[in-house]
Amino acid sequence: VKIDASYLSPHVNLASRLEAATKKYRVPLLMSESFFGGLSGSIQSTCRRCDKVSFKGSTDPMVIYHQDLEPLPSLQSPPQNHAELLEMTSWDKETETSYRGLIKDAQSKLQSANELVQREVYDALFNSYLDKDWKRCKIFCHLWLQRFPGD
Repeated sequence: VKIDASYLSPHVNLASRLEAATKKYRVPLLMSESFFGGLSGSIQSTCRRCDKVSFKGSTDPMVIYHQDLEPLPSLQSPPQNHAELLEMTSWDKETETSYRGLIKDAQSKLQSANELVQREVYDALFNSYLDKDWKRCKIFCHLWLQRFPGD
């Protein structure tokens, strides 16, 4: 039986690139958007978007996902550069005033015992990143890192 290698090649290349990218994102497994779409809803609810990337050999950017193997509250061991990350994502008084409601709402959600409510903040962070709304992204990132320093 002969197999047309041109059919398998793009999938093999994508799998290889995703595997190589796990080191950059410091996660054990990355999934493509199409793979994520095939997962059950209960499994999808344990996954988060990592980035939107274009891999070599691909013309269209894709969102990549990873699965949280541990519950979010367990992400408490900060990396060595945690203080630096918090400093880089801090904001000034003007931003504090302008985004007061957003900050309070996000802080409230992050203090919730419901992980799905907490994930709403991560989704807002990621959407701000995709929209290139750097000020909002910075705020959400700072609050997320305060709550989950090991993420």
